[in-house]
Amino acid sequence: MRGILRKTVVMAGATLAFAGLGVLSSQASVISGHWSISDALSSKTCSAQLETEPAASGYGNTFKTTNCQGLYAPISKATAWQWSYEEGLSLLDADGQVVLQFDIDELDGLTSVGPSSLFLIMQPVYHDSKVSDLSELIEKAIVVTAQR
Repeated sequence: MRGILRKTVVMAGATLAFAGLGVLSSQASVISGHWSISDALSSKTCSAQLETEPAASGYGNTFKTTNCQGLYAPISKATAWQWSYEEGLSLLDADGQVVLQFDIDELDGLTSVGPSSLFLIMQPVYHDSKVSDLSELIEKAIVVTAQR
């Protein structure tokens, strides 16, 4: 009986993991492409690539940057990205730890929310990005009306 329970728990966990990957993959197709990251205070900027391929670490999709060390040095540790409506865009290192986190602020970009002392803005570079606008990242509200 114990072996059956253990197998059931493992299979349920695997099913949930695959379901989560499906959500991630759908967002990957929406926001993948070339983005710029800039510092709102110093006007420094760098390039980032949100790719649709799974990251080698297994945590989300592949993330690459160019010349971002001067903007925020720990960003060089980020190798993957994930999107969730609750957490926003998380940039993760090879161990799955959050290096940097962005959330929707305006419809034309994402603003850093963690670490809180940064003022970074991430915007799609439209000429090669699949992002037409960021409205796809906003969870649609479900309006429920009660009848009396």
